[in-house]
Amino acid sequence: MIRVKTLPLAIVVVVAVLGGVAASKALGYWNTTSTKEPVKFKTGELAGMPNPADIRGSYSWIDVEKAFGVPAADAAKAFSTPDRALDPAERVSVLEELYLPILPPGIEVGTGSVRLFVSLYTGLPMEAEEGTVLPDGAIAYLAARPGADAAAIARFAIPGPGATAPAAAPAAIPVATPAPVTTPVEAKTSDKTVVGKTTFGDLYAWGLTEAQVERAIGYKPGPASQSVRDSATAAGKEFSELKAALQALVDASS
Repeated sequence: MIRVKTLPLAIVVVVAVLGGVAASKALGYWNTTSTKEPVKFKTGELAGMPNPADIRGSYSWIDVEKAFGVPAADAAKAFSTPDRALDPAERVSVLEELYLPILPPGIEVGTGSVRLFVSLYTGLPMEAEEGTVLPDGAIAYLAARPGADAAAIARFAIPGPGATAPAAAPAAIPVATPAPVTTPVEAKTSDKTVVGKTTFGDLYAWGLTEAQVERAIGYKPGPASQSVRDSATAAGKEFSELKAALQALVDASS
């Protein structure tokens, strides 16, 4: 029997592991930090361009700038409120909680609004979710850019007296802007609109079953009094993704 001494074997294992890590880094396979790279369009003239519809709530404004070229400081300022100045390093998911108390029912400023903002800024197409709007600061910033279609952008403004005052809209950047090709969708004011404060009880009252909700969100729903947003946060999921799936079910059952 050949005995292998423990210490030399341990050294061999450590060296092998470190060598493997070094090789992986050299080849680009080893990455200890998560990347925020949206999927790209695969066909047509936009093939290879980043898709704004893939922006997640976990993105910071800095991540958005790296992926789409939208200045992080300007974007954060455009979405700030008079009482809350957003930091470019913050996640965009904070918008849902920030704007929930000051918006009328049926509309929302959240991750979907950031996707819309980026789409209008870059001219990259996407379809806005129903009920998604932009704060006044974002509207003013986009409308002030050279070549912008102010009337088309204004369609996404917060309607009525519920509009919030912008926190001093940042100066426009003198860069040519491609014509926005975002598909405008009017804000939906129906009571059956899934927003952050919508509870599972509301969904059931609108005609959905617990089984339908579970299939849509991918896990067992919480109590009827729990909001979909709180449930998504607890489950580590993006609220905007659950919202889209649930809204489709609600619309289909109406």
